[in-house]
Amino acid sequence: MAYLYGKKFVGPITPTILEIREELYNIPYSEIDWKKARDCCAKEDLRYPCSWIQDIVWTYLNKYVDPMFNVWPFNKLREISLRNLMKHIYYEDENTKYIGLCPINKSLGSQVRWPTIGSDITSILRP
Repeated sequence: MAYLYGKKFVGPITPTILEIREELYNIPYSEIDWKKARDCCAKEDLRYPCSWIQDIVWTYLNKYVDPMFNVWPFNKLREISLRNLMKHIYYEDENTKYIGLCPINKSLGSQVRWPTIGSDITSILRP
């Protein structure tokens, strides 16, 4: 997932995606304030509330550090990191003979490789 986040990957918006968005959200998708929504969590799901220090750190990282990695020279560091991360994903697939260590790793690895391989699914199947 770090690879998809680092790439800022967005899949194609299909009619199915539009229907899912309509079903999941109470308001139109284009009107959602994602900065505010990032910190929302149902009280049933919140085991431990974030401390104020953690809130400050996450806000700082999202507001200043992440955008910094989109401009030169820091975007080169992001590119190097993403290449290294992809090598690890390929290495895990090759070492586990494309079976994966567990179903979660296999599905996440397939999601990460999908933008780079396109419809050539044979490259992520067991040889």
